[in-house]
Amino acid sequence: MSFVGGGGGQDGHKFVEALQADFKTLSLETKKKYPQIKEACEEAISKLCSAGSSQQNSVYYTVNQILYPLVQGCETKDLKIIKFCLGMMQRLITQQVVDQKGALYITNALWTLMENNIEEVKVLQTVTLLLTTNTVVHGDTLAKALVLCFRLHYTKNPTIVNTAGATIRQLVSLVFERVYLEKDSVQSLQQQPTSASPAEAAEGGVGQDVQTFASDAFLLFQDLVQLVNAEQPYWLVGMTEMTRTFGLELLEAVLTNFSAVFHESNDFRLLLKERVCALVIKLFSPNVKHRQLPAAPSSGNAPVPAEKPYFPISMRLLRLVAILIQKYHTILVTECEIFLSLIIKFLDPDKPAWQRALALEVIHKLVTRSSLIAFFCKSYDLKNHATNIVHDMIAAMGSYVRYSLINASAMLNGQQNGMGSTLSALSGNNQCGFMFRGAYLPLVATFAPGISKAVYLEMLDKLDAPNIPDSYGISVGHAILLDMTRSIGGVIQRTPELHPSHNMAVITEEEHKPLCLQLVNSSWSGLLSAFIPLVETSIDEATTENILKAMQNYAALCGMLEQLQPRDAFIMAMCRASFPPHYAMSIFANTATQADGELRCHTRSGSQDLSSQFINNCSGDNGDFRPQIVAVGTPLPSASLPHSVMQAPVMLTNKNLQCMRAILFLAHNNGGILGTSWHIVLQTLQHLVWILGLKPSTGGSLQAMPKPAVEANVGIQTAVMADLPVLSQMLSQLFESSQHLDDVALHHLIDALCKLSHEAMELAYANREPSLFAVAKLLETGLVNMPRIKVLWRPLTNHLLEVCQHRHIRMREWGVEAITYLVKSALQFKHKTPLKENMELQTMLLSPLSELSTVLHADVRQRQLDCVLQILNTAGEILSFGWPAIIEIIGAVNEHHGEPLVRTAFQCLQLVITDFLTVMPWRCLPLCISTAAKFGSQTQELNISLTAIGLMWNISDFFNQNQDKLMSTQLQDVSILPDFPGTVKMPQFDKLWMCLYAKLGELCVDLRPAVRKSAGQTLFSTISAHGSLLNPPTWQALVWQVLFPLLDNVRALSSSASNEKVDASGNILIHHSRNTAQKQWAETQVLTLSGVCRVFNTKRELLQQLGDFERAWSLILEFIQNAALSKNGEVSLAALKSLQEIMYYNSTERTERSLKDPQTAQEQDEEIWTIAWNIWLSIGMESTKMSTSATTKLQQQNSGGADSQDDFYIPSQAFLTALIQIFPAIFQHIQVKFSSADFDKFCTVLTNAVCIPVQTDAVPYIMSTVSDTLLTPLHDGILDCMELIQKEATKNDSHIRQLIPAIFRQLLIFSKFACAPPTFQQSVEHKYAKSSAGHYSNNASVEVVSMNYIPFGEKSISICVKLYQTTATEEPVVQEQILHDIVKALRTPLAMKYKCLASSTWKLAISSLISILHTGLKVARAKPQHFVSLWDDLADTLDKFLFPASVCTVEDRGLEEIVLDETIDCQVIELLRDEVLPHAHEMPHQFIMQIVVLLNKGSIHSASDTNICYESDWKLREIFAKTCFETLLQFSLLEDHANANNNRLNANLLPVGATGGKDFAGRLAVTALLHRFQEVLKRFNDDERQSGKCPLPRFRLSEISFVLKAIATLVVSMKKAPASKVNKPAWDQLIGLYPYLVDCTTTTSPEVSRSLREALLQYTDLLQAPRNCGGTTDAASNDNAIQSNGQEP
Repeated sequence: MSFVGGGGGQDGHKFVEALQADFKTLSLETKKKYPQIKEACEEAISKLCSAGSSQQNSVYYTVNQILYPLVQGCETKDLKIIKFCLGMMQRLITQQVVDQKGALYITNALWTLMENNIEEVKVLQTVTLLLTTNTVVHGDTLAKALVLCFRLHYTKNPTIVNTAGATIRQLVSLVFERVYLEKDSVQSLQQQPTSASPAEAAEGGVGQDVQTFASDAFLLFQDLVQLVNAEQPYWLVGMTEMTRTFGLELLEAVLTNFSAVFHESNDFRLLLKERVCALVIKLFSPNVKHRQLPAAPSSGNAPVPAEKPYFPISMRLLRLVAILIQKYHTILVTECEIFLSLIIKFLDPDKPAWQRALALEVIHKLVTRSSLIAFFCKSYDLKNHATNIVHDMIAAMGSYVRYSLINASAMLNGQQNGMGSTLSALSGNNQCGFMFRGAYLPLVATFAPGISKAVYLEMLDKLDAPNIPDSYGISVGHAILLDMTRSIGGVIQRTPELHPSHNMAVITEEEHKPLCLQLVNSSWSGLLSAFIPLVETSIDEATTENILKAMQNYAALCGMLEQLQPRDAFIMAMCRASFPPHYAMSIFANTATQADGELRCHTRSGSQDLSSQFINNCSGDNGDFRPQIVAVGTPLPSASLPHSVMQAPVMLTNKNLQCMRAILFLAHNNGGILGTSWHIVLQTLQHLVWILGLKPSTGGSLQAMPKPAVEANVGIQTAVMADLPVLSQMLSQLFESSQHLDDVALHHLIDALCKLSHEAMELAYANREPSLFAVAKLLETGLVNMPRIKVLWRPLTNHLLEVCQHRHIRMREWGVEAITYLVKSALQFKHKTPLKENMELQTMLLSPLSELSTVLHADVRQRQLDCVLQILNTAGEILSFGWPAIIEIIGAVNEHHGEPLVRTAFQCLQLVITDFLTVMPWRCLPLCISTAAKFGSQTQELNISLTAIGLMWNISDFFNQNQDKLMSTQLQDVSILPDFPGTVKMPQFDKLWMCLYAKLGELCVDLRPAVRKSAGQTLFSTISAHGSLLNPPTWQALVWQVLFPLLDNVRALSSSASNEKVDASGNILIHHSRNTAQKQWAETQVLTLSGVCRVFNTKRELLQQLGDFERAWSLILEFIQNAALSKNGEVSLAALKSLQEIMYYNSTERTERSLKDPQTAQEQDEEIWTIAWNIWLSIGMESTKMSTSATTKLQQQNSGGADSQDDFYIPSQAFLTALIQIFPAIFQHIQVKFSSADFDKFCTVLTNAVCIPVQTDAVPYIMSTVSDTLLTPLHDGILDCMELIQKEATKNDSHIRQLIPAIFRQLLIFSKFACAPPTFQQSVEHKYAKSSAGHYSNNASVEVVSMNYIPFGEKSISICVKLYQTTATEEPVVQEQILHDIVKALRTPLAMKYKCLASSTWKLAISSLISILHTGLKVARAKPQHFVSLWDDLADTLDKFLFPASVCTVEDRGLEEIVLDETIDCQVIELLRDEVLPHAHEMPHQFIMQIVVLLNKGSIHSASDTNICYESDWKLREIFAKTCFETLLQFSLLEDHANANNNRLNANLLPVGATGGKDFAGRLAVTALLHRFQEVLKRFNDDERQSGKCPLPRFRLSEISFVLKAIATLVVSMKKAPASKVNKPAWDQLIGLYPYLVDCTTTTSPEVSRSLREALLQYTDLLQAPRNCGGTTDAASNDNAIQSNGQEP
């Protein structure tokens, strides 16, 4: 049978035509068998024809008539016809021309077919078309249609069953979809109000169209519940049977897809609450009540009795519950609480495995949605009387996880044979899962985060419970825990869900905080009790990583919410997992938190101890699993570690390191919330770092250090070695991230580090190697937080300072490393406010460095100073406010710190002073000075002291160069400058200088000579260079508070210094002049005294204006006196030099001053110089006073006595010279007041000085280089002084003219030394008696040499002569008989003549005598009364000189010398000839007589002189004799033209009755001569006769020859002389010689013969009496008298 127009035309006309054709076909088919159908068809055709003419909806209005034949056709049971009819029905339905009535007809027809089991599939198709094409079918028709489908669903044919099932599902959905359509149409009709609820509609028939569909849906759902509950339906009339599983599936489908319907309608909601939930709870009861015995096998195959849970229903129920909870929790709050509690109960260990698996899958679905978790917590956990669903769920999960592990292990141990099979599964390398006590639970299900994937809940076709793998539960459980954590995070952080549903509960801001807190409270302990065993037992990195990540996130959330206990518990768990269990137990024994206590039951029973037992015990040979140990290290010593743990090495597995990384990651990303947990985290990291052998390096980062292996197998695997830098990097990054923490969090971190460090310090006290982790990380933290350094500086550095004081060197080392590194970095950091301008910050940054100064350990101080040095080198220019701190640090170094430390500190100071004085604030300058002084006084290293003094000179230079700047700066804080009492308002700049001078003054009395010397030189150089910068009043302070105290101290210290030899300690030779402390102090005395004097000199004008100049003057002179009288030659000499400087000071300005106030100035001057004179005198007196004891000592010494030279003191020549040389300077000021008494004292000093013996060592230096003479400087000086006074005295208007005689006397005293050196040298003289003039016998053993006084004495004579020549006529000179004194003085050398020490002496003496007599005799003649005593001495002197006791020989002196000496003798005779004899009448008679005798004596050397041994000696004095003779003759016989000069005086001298003294003298002379000639001739003749043929000695022949010549000359002279001069006896005597002459003719000597011939020839004239011969009796009597006189000799 063909179908016409099966496709259906577009327009109604074609459709009608097609229908007509179809009806025709049908009528043909039924014509024979079913005529009533044929008729009905024809009627239908006719209806269609009439409908065809009116186009509008024609078919629709006639559809019921048209349907009639089709319905009849369905009732025929003829399959062909039925199929045809159903096809036409479908066509009509498709064309939407069927109305409600028609639909009912069709439904009824279909029902019939269903009951007859005809064409079930076609029927189902038609029902579907009928309901889906439009909404015509509703109400009872709809119910009937649905029942029809249900009935078909329960037939025997599986195809029909399946098709019917599908149709039912489709139609049930359709019914509910219509509710949505209806809702939309309501909205389109301006939300027209509903008049009746679906419930009313159900009861009161069909209401208005708009409520119909809701009513249908309501009734349908209600009946479905009834049916599942095994009760009769209200609406679906005709249902015969219905399975629960199918009913539950339909309920689930509706609830899943149409939740909005239930949410929006009260009726539906009521239905849900009252019917559905009740149903579910009822159906759950078998599951809840059932307890599975451990031995029971899995559930059976057939439907089970009610009391036993049935898998298909249980599974569908749980699916339904899942939907209810997921979609309807907001309207089923209480019900959900019940459902959740039930699901949680399903997890109990006594429930079947499939049931637990299903419950897990449901829970997994729920926990992936954070909104649900939030709702559960809000609705249950937060409510007082509700079940704590979240808490229970998580706790149950924890228990489940632990149970799974324990159960697996128990089963394994029960089977024992399963071991191999379990482990064989592990032979692959990439296994993942969990392992507990040998039981391996692989991860059989893996889930993407946040997505649940059910397995057993989807087994809708299974009737029997499936076999659940052992590890399925733990696989899902592990995923649930991770998702739970994730969801909690989503709630707390308000992360939006990926697929939000429209019915989510909204959580307001007010609710959020308490909700989050409750969530954490409910969840943390359960999560932790699950995570701990999971981490312990997981065997692959990925799983461990996920769990650790969840723990990290959870801990972070707790931290965010400030839930400290859960946070700490999670962190602690991770920390524990980083170590082997026994080690972790020991470490964290003290830090166990309360949480740990709560968890003890879970943790210990289920995890660590068990797993560690497994790890330790599971060591069979059959390929057992052992966690790979990747690192072995030594345990970090800690207070809580028992000894046993300390002994064994610590073995770390990969997982331990993974946990460490997790902790690092947590701390890195969530440092801000760790708070007090930092301590646990850092403690853990510290232990791990220690075990891995990471050691701190620069900047606080940790580096792997190679460490010695404890055993052969101990160490770190290569892979981990490669990983160590990464770990180190992570550690560093962790602390770098601290820069992002807020201030409070940062303080927590620092507190934790400090606490750790304290613990390390405690341990280090027990001398265990300390962990430096905390210190290193404190440093690192400080470095990365530089921008806010103020926040952490104090706590950080205060702790590090404590570390620096630790007695363990490594602790200290790192403590100081950290502080110094931090300070350096902080100073170089570019702060917001530049550091240079930020006083507070600078002070703060430098304060820890300063505080290091209180640490006693030298190594710390060394590092501190190294740091200062580096700071100065790198950041010196920005240290504006920090200078006081820096300088104090440098100055805080002490003596006991040792040389290296002092040296470093000093380098710093050098740098400061050389480079940074200019940038330093004013107030630091006094500090600089005192610090430099401190280094000057330290005794560790001499060179440093000396250089420090040099630095003080640099400072003074700086003051000088920057004086304007320094003067203009006024300091507010005056307290830093010392006070100098006695000066009013001293300027600050002056105070600065005074600081410097005072400090240098202190160094001048240091114990070390070199320092004293350097300081002294610097002090005085500075004063002389820069003293001019001081205000005049400040000078007073300088003199009285620095210089005089300095002199005083030096004096005191010198006097108390030891004179024991200084030990040179073998490496340095000390010169003997410095080998005792006393000698070294002497140098200091010299330096200070000369320095002060120099200052005194240069600033004399200034000091004189200051008022107390006299006091200062007398004080300084007192110091000089004290020094000058020192027993140390160096000091005393220097004192005199200083005195000399002061005395010789010439002031140009003094004249100006005296002009201003002449009177006062003069008085002041007088006073000053009087003081000076007295000081000079007392020095002179004291120093030159050689006590008797000294003399005796000297004698003892020279005679080999034991006393050493140090026992007494002889002033040196240099000292004496200097003393004497000072006198002229003083004299020029005191000459006005210079009295005789002063001169006497002066002379005493001079005399004493000359007498002082000279020490051997001075010999080379006592020769003068100034003058050509051989005078020593001392003698030179003395004579200069004498000349000076003499010059002054000889001036016309001199005040001291009366001193001239005294000057002479003093000079004469000196002159005597030429022949007789000072008395107390007699003891040594014998050793030097033979020394010739100007040379010394330098015998080393003799300490004192005899001085050569000859030049001195001679010079004195010369001066005397000169003086006499100028002052001979002065009244005092005449009155005091100076000439006589001079003659007496000269007598000594003249008498000694050849015995004189030097021939020059007597030569000078005689020439001086000649000079003086030339001058003096004139005066004596003029004033004879003052010279009476002179003459005898004069005559005696001449006699002793011309005829000395000592005779010299040619051998001694040589011929030339002797000739020269003779010339001198002749000069004396010439003097007598010229100055005495012509004035004989003016001189005493006695004297003249003595002179004549002398001449007589000289004219012929008496042959009887025993001393004359040789003829030649006589001949040598021939010229002298001749001169005497000629003088005598001249005086006797020649005319004197000066006779006219006679005066009264001469007359007085002559005897009464004499005609004239000269005549008498002349006659006397002739007589005496003739008498001598006679004697000589007689003796010659006698000797010659006796000698026989032997000739006489040559000098005898010379003598006789001379006498013969003299006779010839005398004869000639007598002939020429006036008659008055030659009397008769003289001629008689002359003639009486003749016989003797004749006797001589026998001589054999030609020389004698020649002389004899001349003499005899002169007698020629005497052979006749001369013409003028004759005379009176008077004359004759006179002649006789003369003769008698003449014959006396």
